[in-house]
Amino acid sequence: MDETRPEGEAVRIYRAYLEAEARRDGATMRRLLHPAIAIEMNGRPALASAEEDEAAMAALFRAYPDVRREIVGYVDGGTGAAIRWRMRGSPSADRPALPPLDIQGASFVTVAEGRMTSAALYGGDNELDRLLALETPEG
Repeated sequence: MDETRPEGEAVRIYRAYLEAEARRDGATMRRLLHPAIAIEMNGRPALASAEEDEAAMAALFRAYPDVRREIVGYVDGGTGAAIRWRMRGSPSADRPALPPLDIQGASFVTVAEGRMTSAALYGGDNELDRLLALETPEG
């Protein structure tokens, strides 16, 4: 990734979201998402609001307390971007059956007025689906 090239709005907002994610700063994460954001995972609708994203991320943080996602590369289109990422984490002590997390994937995001309006995440065969299932009572 060429760190010297300027980032467009979409990459700046996505990076700010990941930085807030690393700090577990739910208020900032929520502020960076449009309230009615459309989020797909591996081509299927997954989440339909900032509140649903917040619940899914809280479940992820409980299952993988040290989870981190980093940007590996991107193609920036200003108000839209394709962003390659890697997510890693260790399962919490009370969830020893979970495998360590190491997923590489990509997100295709659009932004408007300083917020992400859509995100399509692709990564792993079923790993993203498994992560989304963590928010269910049986997950």
